[in-house]
Amino acid sequence: MPTPRSRRDSSYASRLFSRRSLDLRARVVTLDSTGGRVIVHARTCDVSRGGAGLMLTQGLPSGTEVALCLRLPGNAGPLFLQGVITRRHGFRVGLQFVRTTAEQRMQLCQLCYA
Repeated sequence: MPTPRSRRDSSYASRLFSRRSLDLRARVVTLDSTGGRVIVHARTCDVSRGGAGLMLTQGLPSGTEVALCLRLPGNAGPLFLQGVITRRHGFRVGLQFVRTTAEQRMQLCQLCYA
């Protein structure tokens, strides 16, 4: 049986995009079971062109569809992205971006490789 570290290492090795450790303020917006909007405050742990690692102030299950609002450094405005929580460990989640536009991908590249 693999150790937890080897599982984690193998998932990092299979990533499509390299990640940059980055601590940014963020908000995650999703819907509750009644259709009401839920806003969860978060901080990024790392970001890539394809997703982000986040620390949330409230737990959300894997499979949850969310909108992520990142507060970018400098004078740039916020970056809004759609995503799905792909994994979770306590309040730390892995988010995969979905339906990104060319402009969003460009902003993510600039953020990750600055």
